[in-house]
Amino acid sequence: MRKLQTTIALLLLALLAGCASGPPKRVFPPQATLQEVRVQADGQWVAQIRIQNYSTVPMRFSRLDATLSINGEEATRISIDPGLSVGPGSNELVQHAFTPAAGPKAAVDQALANRRAVRYQLTGRIASSEPATDHPFDYQSALDPVPGLTGILR
Repeated sequence: MRKLQTTIALLLLALLAGCASGPPKRVFPPQATLQEVRVQADGQWVAQIRIQNYSTVPMRFSRLDATLSINGEEATRISIDPGLSVGPGSNELVQHAFTPAAGPKAAVDQALANRRAVRYQLTGRIASSEPATDHPFDYQSALDPVPGLTGILR
């Protein structure tokens, strides 16, 4: 009887130890997308870039190298150190100010004037220091003028 009680106690401890380890830790490639583009009075644009962490662990993003294209034309190259930690399954925003190339500037000006969407592509690499990763990404979508807010596309 004593042996049976000891065996049951050991089995219960083993089960509890297995539960204490928590969910599996998985690292998935992150994604970068545009949240918003603001056209400033001086002609510069301010892009809000959303960095999405799909992993089950927090990630500290240390490098974002990307090309932003509007309607198939390169608007700018982005090379920044976001220096931010993003929790599991969460996202954070970083800003990047730049002067766009002439073609994309004309496309956005026309989209704002006509209240129409403009296509964009954000492609490049995003690296994290914790855990150490470096992943390519490619995202395509459209930005629409925001009703009531001049010079803003989302």
